[in-house]
Formats: sequence, structure tokens, C-alpha cells
Amino acid sequence: MSALEAALRTLGDELLAAVERGDWAVADAELETLAQEAAAAIVAGRSDDLAVFARITARCHTALSLQDDPGGEAMQRLGQLRMLAVMVAAARSHTPPRPADALSATAGAVLTALASGPQTCPAIVQATGLSAEQVGAVLPELRAAGLVRSWPAGRLTVNALESG
Repeated sequence: MSALEAALRTLGDELLAAVERGDWAVADAELETLAQEAAAAIVAGRSDDLAVFARITARCHTALSLQDDPGGEAMQRLGQLRMLAVMVAAARSHTPPRPADALSATAGAVLTALASGPQTCPAIVQATGLSAEQVGAVLPELRAAGLVRSWPAGRLTVNALESG
């Protein structure tokens, strides 16, 4: 095991422990460190390090996914880990998310629906007439383009236009 992998494994363990005890400040700090280090590896083109990030992120995501009734705060961190995993996967495959101006008409319909305020996926489906699969497929692209933010609300996820 490389020194980087050992350090990231420790960081992942600290993240999981913080989530388990409900210490959200520490969990957020560990997630931020993971994201900053992953971004540095991406910018530097360190593909071997990205493989390590992929393993550690998947390990943490799986551990959080397996928790019984994790609660909203833990679900938020799970979503952040998922986003980090997508970022690392995109960098590893050398296919960056599409820019905002290249998004589909489906994306335009979703953005129009969200202009009236935050909505869940079922509400977007109802407002647009699109299928749940279409809406579910375009939301990650909109988040990656920085146009939409999402957060858990019970069993659903609320989506809103990014302000800023």
C-alpha cells in the first residue's frame, strides 16, 4: 500500500467515524480534504493517484450506503461522496462533464420547471411531461454543469436552480 493510499484510507476511516458519531463538522472537513486532494491529482494528471481516490471513495460510499436508517445528514455526505466519485471517474476516463451550452432540450425543460422554485423529481416529471428516467438522467449533468443543486428531503431529493 502506497503512502498516499494509507493516508487516504485513514482519512476515509475518520470520515466514517465522524458520520457514525454525528460529528458533521469533522465529516465535512474530511470530505473537503478528500475533494481538494482529488482535485489536485486531477489537475496534475496523476492517474495512479486517481485510482486510489476511486477505491477510497467507493469504500466510504459503500460503508455509508450499508448503514441502517442513516438520516438526512449522513445522506447528504453520501451524496457528496457520490459526486466526488463521479468527478474522479470523469477524470479517469478523460471525459469531462458537458458544458452548460451543450446540454439537451430535456435539460432545458428541467431548468424551465425549476425556474418556479425547488422541486422533487416526481414534481419535475409532472411539470415537464418527461419520463422519470429522462429527468433522472439529466439532473447529474445539470449538477456537474453547476446549474442545479440537490439535497435530500426524506426519501426524495429536492432540486433547485443554483443561485450564483
